[in-house]
Amino acid sequence: MLAMVIEKATSKKLYTYFEESFWKPLGSENETLWQVDSEDHDLVKAYCCIASNAKDFARYGKLHKDYGKWNGQQILDSAFVAKSITPRFPESPEYGYGWWMKDVLGKNFKMMRGHLGQYVIIQPEDNIIIVRLGHQKAPDSGKPVFTSDIDLYIEEAYKMLNNKS
Repeated sequence: MLAMVIEKATSKKLYTYFEESFWKPLGSENETLWQVDSEDHDLVKAYCCIASNAKDFARYGKLHKDYGKWNGQQILDSAFVAKSITPRFPESPEYGYGWWMKDVLGKNFKMMRGHLGQYVIIQPEDNIIIVRLGHQKAPDSGKPVFTSDIDLYIEEAYKMLNNKS
């Protein structure tokens, strides 16, 4: 439904609108690949299933880390970004609107999670962006809200930062 609404409002295919409005202004180097409902209909799955490379996903994480601003230009409304990284329901404080929130090392991290172990993790105060491209779910997937691999990626990133000369 979301894809149909956006396409009707913009008179453009969702992937064209996304590329013009977000991907190109971010300076992304590679095209996005979208899963579609069928080749006959060419309707993208707007709720998921976009693929690209780590560098371009890091740009998308930076856009959210900086509340929708890129190189001085407001690409996403900052109120929308703030709402997306705020818990949506009191009974599930770990989820906002498309973004997950998790405390690790006494800090609050926000992340996008793919269904095959992909992550874009941000920590705005420390200016941290972690991207993991994945091909399979973590072994403990489906059991806890967050898989144990997330803490590992965050902890290792901080170790790398602390060991740099």
